[in-house]
Amino acid sequence: MERCIGLDMGYGFIKIDDGREGHIFPSVVGEGDSGMPMSLGMAQRSGSNELRISYNGRSYLLGDHAIRHSRLAHRGLSPTRAEGDDLKILFLGSLSLYARETINNFYVVTGLPPGRMHMADDLVRQLRGDHEIVRYSGASRFGISMRIERIEVVPQPVGTYWAEVLDERGQIRPDHPLLQGRVGIIDVGFRTSDFATVIDGDYSPGFCRTVPLGISFGYEEIAHELATQYGLEREQYALDEAVISGQVNVSGRPVDITDLRDRIFGDIGTKLLVEVRSLWQIQDFDHIIITGGGGRVLERYMRPELPQSYLANDSLTANARGYYAWAYFNSQQQAVESQGRGDGQLEAYASNSDNQRDELPADDEESQAMAQDPYSGRRATGR
Repeated sequence: MERCIGLDMGYGFIKIDDGREGHIFPSVVGEGDSGMPMSLGMAQRSGSNELRISYNGRSYLLGDHAIRHSRLAHRGLSPTRAEGDDLKILFLGSLSLYARETINNFYVVTGLPPGRMHMADDLVRQLRGDHEIVRYSGASRFGISMRIERIEVVPQPVGTYWAEVLDERGQIRPDHPLLQGRVGIIDVGFRTSDFATVIDGDYSPGFCRTVPLGISFGYEEIAHELATQYGLEREQYALDEAVISGQVNVSGRPVDITDLRDRIFGDIGTKLLVEVRSLWQIQDFDHIIITGGGGRVLERYMRPELPQSYLANDSLTANARGYYAWAYFNSQQQAVESQGRGDGQLEAYASNSDNQRDELPADDEESQAMAQDPYSGRRATGR
């Protein structure tokens, strides 16, 4: 049985959700062949906090585990993310957190920036199929078989739209204000930012764009200032906590960097606003959602200039949660249709629904008609 997964493979962080539990970890890969870290019993870590896998004979540390213990950790920032097998390693490592069976069958919905959607077929070819990895947990190791028969790639920001208008079962939230009018989505990422437009529930690619500007540029400036002022050399992936807390430790003492951080990110927010105004007539939009991990950093600088804007609920995970809602809707829709072809009785399906959820989506004629448009918000709502 397929397990539905929403997976947002950001340049900065991996966000993954199966409707029951979610995980977030830095998009960092490190070599893991130099020995296993040994726990001294001082810290309790599990799951995505100590993620180590082996694939094709090589061992890798992922996320925080790589930052702490790998001698050669890195965060791939090229547009194609073609550094070795990094993207596949992050993908398989993420899915391993949900591997419960001998053979695990996943239906994955993930996203690409609107300006990178031409790469969707290549991404599917790279990730679809059968995969074998070894997962480590403490001193234990176990083999995992994964089968990814279905993987759907959508424009990245629509995940946030689905997270807003759909509930956890892929059903419409009645009378939601985003179902009508013109909705803008500003998805601020680590390396890039995406602007997406939804008009009366339909994704409108003519008003969408990807720009090569994200909070990584702020990280670069902060790293440069720390090196200049304090002689402190830090890789970008090691600055996450400093950016969030507004302080960094120098020779064991905390140093406040909030003024430096706010000045640098204020400049990036201004540059993004220039890009937004070059694409959109702001006054034409009824709602503007600011989302993404970078969105929660920059929204304070952008919202005063965008009166109809607001920060998405849990903006860091919004896309992943929306992808899951879409995957679950499609999975249930397919199951209902298959059951209907078997005996024409939807009631029979309702009594044998899969164990991920216990309610069925609506199955009316209009939702069937919308099935021809893969990015229509109205199809996702079954309306």
